[in-house]
Amino acid sequence: MSMNISEFIYAEKVGIIIEHDKEYSGKRYVHFKKKLKLKAIDGKETLLKEKNSIGYFLVINSKVIKIGQTSGEGGLYSCMGFYGCAGQDDPGKTRFAVNLLMREEMKKGNMVEVWMQYEPPFAKKFKGATGVVTKEVLMSAKYIEDDCIKHYYNTTGEYPEWNFQEDGKEMPNWITEEYTNYNAKRKGK
Repeated sequence: MSMNISEFIYAEKVGIIIEHDKEYSGKRYVHFKKKLKLKAIDGKETLLKEKNSIGYFLVINSKVIKIGQTSGEGGLYSCMGFYGCAGQDDPGKTRFAVNLLMREEMKKGNMVEVWMQYEPPFAKKFKGATGVVTKEVLMSAKYIEDDCIKHYYNTTGEYPEWNFQEDGKEMPNWITEEYTNYNAKRKGK
């Protein structure tokens, strides 16, 4: 059973995943000639670059298929870029799988939407070396992700389809085989 994105009351659609217009021109083996990238919805470009505590959702046909989190420099653009370049670098299996699955959905004519909910940095006082200091800090984005995954699981009895790590299930064999073959070719074997 899948869950509709409308069940997450603070989530907002911020963009879609598209194929980059430039092709890889290096000499190493790559699985995909073009990276994937996040294309912002008008008016969301600045938000997607900001460093916030972010829970993100990959959504296809209004159904949530992956829930994740980030709070790194470069905001959600950077996070989606991490997925987007898998297949042109040396990714872990999960990152490779998500890139591959996004491409499969796009081949079917489905749009991979990116939604997010976030908490901005806030002023926090703490005891510094010589006195009380105030700094802008972020809460852990993991709290947002955990709460959203818990809500999904408590509502459906399952994890989102592409949340392989939380689910504890093995990835489909075809993904594992494609990942293994990619790594062998990348290493010249």
